[in-house]
Amino acid sequence: MENIRLKLNWFKFNVFLPNIQSFKWLYAPKKEAIFFSLRTIIASFLALAISLWMEMDSPKWAVMTVWIISQTSRGETITKSKWRIVGTIVGVVVSVLIVAAFPQQPFLFEICLACWIGGCCFFASLIRSSSSYSVVLAGYTCTIIAFTASSDPENVFMLAMSRGTYIILAVLCQDLVERIFAYNQEKQARSNIEKNILMAITGALNVIKDVFNGDYQAVYRVRETFSAIAATRNTLEFRKAEMTGNDHMIDHVHATLFSVVIVLTRLMNLVLYMREFKEAGNDFHSIFSQVHTYVQSLIQFINKNMDFRAHMQKLADLRWECRQIIANHIFHDTALNYSDRESIEKQSFLHQRILYRALSELLGELEVVLREYRMVHNPPLHDRFTFRMPPLLNFRLAWSNGLRVFLVVILCCLIWEVTAWPNFTNALGFSCMICGRLCLFENSYKFSLDFLKGTVLAMIVSGIMNVTLIASANTIELLCIAFFIPAFIGGLAIYNLPTRGIGMSFTIFLSLMLVVDNQDKMNELTFFNTAFATVAVAAIAIFSFRYIAPYSPIQVRKSIRQRMIKDIHTLPVLLTIPPARKWLAVTTDWFVSLMRQFDPAKELTLIRRYNQGALAVMVIGINIIEMRKMIIHDILPEDVKNQLRVVIRRISHFKGGHHVRTVLIIKSAIRRLQYRESHEKNLAQRLEIGTAIACLIPIHYALEKNLTFFNLSYSDN
Repeated sequence: MENIRLKLNWFKFNVFLPNIQSFKWLYAPKKEAIFFSLRTIIASFLALAISLWMEMDSPKWAVMTVWIISQTSRGETITKSKWRIVGTIVGVVVSVLIVAAFPQQPFLFEICLACWIGGCCFFASLIRSSSSYSVVLAGYTCTIIAFTASSDPENVFMLAMSRGTYIILAVLCQDLVERIFAYNQEKQARSNIEKNILMAITGALNVIKDVFNGDYQAVYRVRETFSAIAATRNTLEFRKAEMTGNDHMIDHVHATLFSVVIVLTRLMNLVLYMREFKEAGNDFHSIFSQVHTYVQSLIQFINKNMDFRAHMQKLADLRWECRQIIANHIFHDTALNYSDRESIEKQSFLHQRILYRALSELLGELEVVLREYRMVHNPPLHDRFTFRMPPLLNFRLAWSNGLRVFLVVILCCLIWEVTAWPNFTNALGFSCMICGRLCLFENSYKFSLDFLKGTVLAMIVSGIMNVTLIASANTIELLCIAFFIPAFIGGLAIYNLPTRGIGMSFTIFLSLMLVVDNQDKMNELTFFNTAFATVAVAAIAIFSFRYIAPYSPIQVRKSIRQRMIKDIHTLPVLLTIPPARKWLAVTTDWFVSLMRQFDPAKELTLIRRYNQGALAVMVIGINIIEMRKMIIHDILPEDVKNQLRVVIRRISHFKGGHHVRTVLIIKSAIRRLQYRESHEKNLAQRLEIGTAIACLIPIHYALEKNLTFFNLSYSDN
């Protein structure tokens, strides 16, 4: 009996079929996925009906455009629809100019188009925002029109107007449907923003609580908090489109998120001081426990969405107590004469001041977080606050995408010239569209094969339907019924992240091959020629992403690490000192991008090493900014300023090779400044020297403990 049961188990379906859970998006979709798919189908049917009613020559372009601009977020769809109109207008104008400039010079014509789409992909990869969508769109709209008009350049203007009309019609239909179904949109957008902010704040508070419990390693477990901050920031532009009015709420959200980053960076400084100074007194442990209790109660109040104005007053009281203790230490220190200062632990007062100053700075930044969080809920009247983010420029990725697309277009044009394939002109434009779409993803390699799968699947499904349902469809109602089921499945696939690439290409090319023209239907010969040409250029475009400057996690994280170290090298020599918040905002984005390049299941050791190294960059950077500000001010004596200049200059040239020498120089500077501080009689200068020492200690620790990360010759492959 047992043998029979074993044999029956061998015949289970899951032995032969893929995991049924991977198809849950299809047989048990989320209600949001169903609504998204239905909204997009309604918009595409509306665009199709208007195109047929106006007797336009190619209604399929309106349907394709609806699926191209469809986004899972309403705000993202609205935002990108506006940019799509801008990109369409630019692409239409440039296409007419290029065709008019090279009517009889095919090679110059093709090279010019390749340079245009390559340049558009370059700048789109460099910008990495919603406006990059318009740049890519201007690129492939131009190539689609220009290649289609190459056989009849005299009618390029009419063709450009036709394509532009389809695109604008589709954008208007999509925008109309999104606004009709935008029930309670603003409330949901504000709720999502508050939920994400709360997640970031509570994540930071939990790290502080763990550190104050004695778990100093908790300060390195900020990856999830930084990732949540980056993910929230990337969607704020779309949430803003979903809300009415302009009360600068989004600016306060930006300020809140990056104030959280400042809090965690200050916490790292405090942890390093606590490790360095073991002789913290009873007063420090007392206020330390008070802050711990305060953070625990604050977490509970914020999670319950209760009014925490009383907590802000308690926070101000704790900061005042820290400053009062610092003042008491200064009084007792100055009351001692020189011989007394030599007989006591001469560095004890200095260490105490550094600890209390670090704790006071942490509480001060936490107060900024709470104040900005209140501004998010209750923006003041006539608020003029703005928060502008510096751009995150990735030239390596931009050059790779631009060069790749240029080579793809040149190769496809060569095939076109050799074969004289009449259906290849439309396919050439689609290759540019595929490359442009993939350039907008950070990991194009991951989505490229899915795009090819979706293209092939669209050709198979449309081929079957063209010889069955579409052949007998003589009204728009029958056409919509035939198109509904595959389009609905494609919409569900787009909403599901693992199948998004397949769904995007499937719906786009299904619209191309399935939707009939106004005067005729696609016959079998035209279908096979178009399908084969489309699959061919899609395969060329896809394989270019896998073999021309392919995505490699090892190379990407090496490039990001080099960029972060380069930022440390350039920070001491910048003409203007950047604000700490904005510098940390850019560094946080690099940190999150770096952490995305690892497999948590296989590379835990590397994740830990890179995590600590990236956090060390943030600690070094914020302390360099503090030292540069101190050098500019006139409080420090000139000899102390020279010591800081030597350290900063050494860091700007540090490449990891002469690691021990750099660490020794910083350690020597700390000893000299400690001696200088103990003998300085000017109180203001003495306090400022103590602050300089407080900046040097974290830099020394960060460089000493992260040798491999700061060594540019190191590679983990």
